[in-house]
Amino acid sequence: MKPEYRDCFLPFLRPGERLVIACDYFANAALPSVPDELRAPTTSATPPAPSALEERVRGVLGSALGAVARPLGAVSTSRLANNPFARAAGRVGDRVERTVDALDQAADRAVEKAIWGTVMDGGWASTAGRFLVDLTNAGGTPRRQAMTDSRLILLVDRNTGWRDTAPRWDFGVAVSRADIARVNPHPKAVGGRGRFDVGFTDGSWIALGSAVRTHMEAFVSAWNRGA
Repeated sequence: MKPEYRDCFLPFLRPGERLVIACDYFANAALPSVPDELRAPTTSATPPAPSALEERVRGVLGSALGAVARPLGAVSTSRLANNPFARAAGRVGDRVERTVDALDQAADRAVEKAIWGTVMDGGWASTAGRFLVDLTNAGGTPRRQAMTDSRLILLVDRNTGWRDTAPRWDFGVAVSRADIARVNPHPKAVGGRGRFDVGFTDGSWIALGSAVRTHMEAFVSAWNRGA
C-alpha cells in the first residue's frame, strides 16, 4: 500500500494492531443526511490571535481612522440593527441560503441514487446508522479508509486552510471486524470509481467507496481472503 495511505493511520492504531490495507475514501453523496437531533452540537472556532504585524498596523492607523470609523460604524450598525426591513431581509437571506444548500445536497443525493441505487439499509440505531452518525459527528472531510486485523477505520481531514494544504488527520469512525458480516464490490462503476458495500451482523449495511476502482477491488479482496 502507498505510504500516503498507510502512514496517516499509524498514529491511530492500537498497540499490537496490524494494518492490512489502506486507501482513499470517496464519499457517496446518495447517503442519507443525518437528522439534526442526532448531530453533535457544533462550537464556533476561536478566531486566531492577531499577529505582531497586524497589531502594529492597527496602532498606526488607529489614531488616524478611529475618530471617523467609530461614529460611522456606530451610526450604521445602529440604523441597520433597528431597521425592521433590514432585520427581515437578513432572516430571509439566511433562509434562502439554507434552502439553496439543502436543495443542492438533495440534488446530489438524487443523482447518486439514480446511478448507484440504494446505498444504506437499517435505521439510525443499527450498526450502519450509527456508523454514519459517528462519521458525520466527527466533522472534517472523510478521506482515508483502512482495514486492520481488528477494525474498519475511516479518517477525516480537518484542514480547511487554502495556504497550507497539508492534511490534518483525525479519527473519524471505526467498527470492529467482529460486527462485519460481508464486504462486497458493487457491480456499477462510474468514471473508474469503485463502490463496495459493508454488511453488518445485525443485517444493516452501508455503501463505501474509493475514487479508484482498483483500490476498491484490493480492499474487498483483503477482506475476503481473511487478511
